[in-house]
Amino acid sequence: MVFGLFSKRSQTTFKQRVQDFWKWYPTVADRFFKTIEDGRCADLGDEVGQFVDRTLPGLHWVFGPGVDGGHSFTLTGEGAKPLQLLTQYWLSQAPRIKHWTFHASRQASPPESLKEIAIRLNEESEADAENMLLKTRLDEEEQVIHVVAWHPAFEDLPDEAREQIVFLLLDEALGEFGTEQWIGSIDVAPVSAGPKIIKLTQLQKFIDDLVANKQWEKPEPLDSYACYRIEEQSRHRRGDTIAGTTRLPEVVFSLLENRGRLKPDPLKDTGAELVYISLDLATANFPSGEEADARGALEDQLQEALESQASGTVLGGAHGTGHAYIDILLFDGEDGRRIIKETLAGTGLRGGWTVETFV
Repeated sequence: MVFGLFSKRSQTTFKQRVQDFWKWYPTVADRFFKTIEDGRCADLGDEVGQFVDRTLPGLHWVFGPGVDGGHSFTLTGEGAKPLQLLTQYWLSQAPRIKHWTFHASRQASPPESLKEIAIRLNEESEADAENMLLKTRLDEEEQVIHVVAWHPAFEDLPDEAREQIVFLLLDEALGEFGTEQWIGSIDVAPVSAGPKIIKLTQLQKFIDDLVANKQWEKPEPLDSYACYRIEEQSRHRRGDTIAGTTRLPEVVFSLLENRGRLKPDPLKDTGAELVYISLDLATANFPSGEEADARGALEDQLQEALESQASGTVLGGAHGTGHAYIDILLFDGEDGRRIIKETLAGTGLRGGWTVETFV
């Protein structure tokens, strides 16, 4: 058996960084709560910012409303899926702390708050959520809503500015992943009150009612898998790939388009790593004609082993002309590699596999 070793990019793993965060936050939670209750939330900016920058680099944070009179702390990768997988892991390790709710992505603004949200355009005008209109069209096959958005203040704005404002306000209305999950195409063009026209402030209820009535069921974006097929193979690393599934299609496509190296590294300095197992089909004892099922069984075993020790998560896999691949996000560096090695050794797999980095 060949086991690929490579140097760690960060001496402190992401798992250790998350543990450091959750050791720290309970020690400051009561003080933070009282400071926010006193209306001095801004006083905490430097302290929290410095700790997060040092402990969880590349991630962003914000305080917000909680439940039952409490407050919330949100950690986000600002929509970048590799980073959002990190915040999802961070949230999975959170302890219960009195008065506090934690989120791994920006949440939708409550309807009463959304009505007060506006983006200042200049000294004389603003684009507010209350006066933004949406023309809706259902796509029941894809389970999404296509929208045409307009605000009276858009008349004198360039197209790029209009689109940016629409996306910002949609995120306020639906949360960081609500737009991706439930909204299909987004066009910006004049609309006026009439059939199929709603206010942006009505959009969340419109979607909730639609999902309930139509019984739409969709996984969360971070738990969704995309299928892909590669028409032309190459001699580059992983260039023999034919088809696969992945939770991070942009990452896989970037790897293949950049001759088998991911550029830039989306997890730089975080202590987490994107790796993949390369299995030589010539020496692996996969049943003929059942290679995809055999790889899927390995993925399930690896996921169970990594998840049980909070060390990583499987992102998908692929088959090529000579190799099979399993993509993994490691939170725990060398311990994660040890778990991979022990798991594969326990399957009876005959040699011919390595663990390699995406970068």
